[in-house]
Amino acid sequence: MMSKKKVVVTLLMALGYAAFAASDGWRLFRSSTGFSVSYLGTWVRNGASTDRLQVRSSKGGAEGVGIKKGQAEITVMEAPESSKQTLAHVIAYYTQDTTVLSQKDVSGEAGPHSCSNLKEVISRESSIPPGDSPISVPAIINTDFFCEVDGRKIVTLLRNWEGDKRQQEYQQVALRMTKEIRITAQEGAR
Repeated sequence: MMSKKKVVVTLLMALGYAAFAASDGWRLFRSSTGFSVSYLGTWVRNGASTDRLQVRSSKGGAEGVGIKKGQAEITVMEAPESSKQTLAHVIAYYTQDTTVLSQKDVSGEAGPHSCSNLKEVISRESSIPPGDSPISVPAIINTDFFCEVDGRKIVTLLRNWEGDKRQQEYQQVALRMTKEIRITAQEGAR
């Protein structure tokens, strides 16, 4: 249980953070599982889930694969059973059935209740199961960010089509979102 002083400090930090986020075109999402994250206000919320944030770079989508050509999707959520798994286990789970292209540590200062031990993993996967199409189909590039926040594992998943000229821009948005993740409720208090 958090002390009253810690609750007040956390609340004041969250309010100040929300004011900053709103002032530069970013919106604040608060999950039902106790984390918050800001997302670019020009991106469109997808779905009504309260335990995760899912946004797309534009309206609409493509049937089956979710994103249309020239569109990206970012999902931020807490990994299932995150307190019981290592970050390496979480990364292995989310990259199964993909070809990992790169993996690196991302530096940056972690504030209270924010991401530490931040990892970036870029992988490639087929947009449809192999053998389901007689012709070659474009692949999906995943840029995933994994971090620990107060012992919990939070995952930011970016998906875009291979060869998309805006991929670097999407990656910058996803990284900023990840760096702005905060825990708003301690695990025992949920």
